[in-house]
Amino acid sequence: MKVCVFGASGYVGASVFQLAKEIPEAEVTGTYLEEPALFDDLYKLDVNQPESFSDFYKEVDPDVVIWSVMDGPNEHELTDQGLLHLITHLTPQTKLIYISSDFVFTEGKGPYSEADPMSKLPDDHLFSSYANAKIKAERFITNELSNYVILRAGPIYGENKIGKLDERTDKLSCYLRSGKPVAYRDDLIRTFVHVNDLAKVIQEQIESDVTGIYHTGESESRSFYEFMRMTAEQFGYNKQLVEKGSEREKVDQEVPKDTSLNTEKIRQITKLTFG
Repeated sequence: MKVCVFGASGYVGASVFQLAKEIPEAEVTGTYLEEPALFDDLYKLDVNQPESFSDFYKEVDPDVVIWSVMDGPNEHELTDQGLLHLITHLTPQTKLIYISSDFVFTEGKGPYSEADPMSKLPDDHLFSSYANAKIKAERFITNELSNYVILRAGPIYGENKIGKLDERTDKLSCYLRSGKPVAYRDDLIRTFVHVNDLAKVIQEQIESDVTGIYHTGESESRSFYEFMRMTAEQFGYNKQLVEKGSEREKVDQEVPKDTSLNTEKIRQITKLTFG
């Protein structure tokens, strides 16, 4: 079985790449864009360049593709170019595993199940490029393919397989090591997922015949304030330094309040315990 991880140098992709290599008889390849590559055996590739993408894909000819490429404000470009290049090359026998986001539920009235309708942000919103691109990507996939798994994730946290922390936790540690207070909002409710739990679910799905859309993460949802206080305590810091942040927002920068996810469905297909 040949597996290709697009974005194998990323925070999530690095864990996925490492765990995929643990699968017996799997031949695993991965791509990166920004120097330096995290691993020696990665291919440098700009997924938005059709000719080089096509040459690479035809050479690798994978049975399973994991799309863990993420680019925040440039997510639309990744969807309109890179993901479309990929979809044109996929055969019905090739399985696509796509990492999506809780930001497809921009009304912020969670918890959401997999069957709940997605909603877009206005084009002039600060986060519209990312949120709307994820919605567009999911629609491309569900309309054009049948052999796919879409994994929706809330905030991804923790130390990945090569020892890198997510930016939010890294910032928390930096402040608390210095004895400085740091503030997080208590009105933003999310379903958090550890980076290696997400990667393990993907590892399972590489070998599985399961398809469809699944929400990943812990069974309990928390506010950013609650979660970061808990994280501070786990790290042995003074959680009293974690304060409640301001809830004032500009209209065009308003963050969806509750994008928590109901994760019952995924528990039917995995042995993994999240958290």
